[in-house]
Amino acid sequence: MSIQIHNDGIAGPAASQSAPVESVAQPGSSTRISIAANSDADQVEISSLFGNIASSASALADQQAARVTQLAALYARGQYQVDSQQLSRALIAEAISSGSVGEGS
Repeated sequence: MSIQIHNDGIAGPAASQSAPVESVAQPGSSTRISIAANSDADQVEISSLFGNIASSASALADQQAARVTQLAALYARGQYQVDSQQLSRALIAEAISSGSVGEGS
């Protein structure tokens, strides 16, 4: 993992100082960035949870893409069939949960 911090455009006396950056990226650990400015030090810590969330989101996107491809192939072969009762129940349940039932009356 590579992290770069640019301080171009930061005004004030600390802007001209170079900022040492420490980066640690190991599985199960967290990434810590330390920026020294005058006598104070800013720190940002990104836990490995963020990496896990990103990996899960990527895996979910891959699964969804595969499912769409599968459904498209079924549709192209004329084998895609919709359960109309299940679809209508899902539509009604969504309308009720979103509170949009009866708004137009």
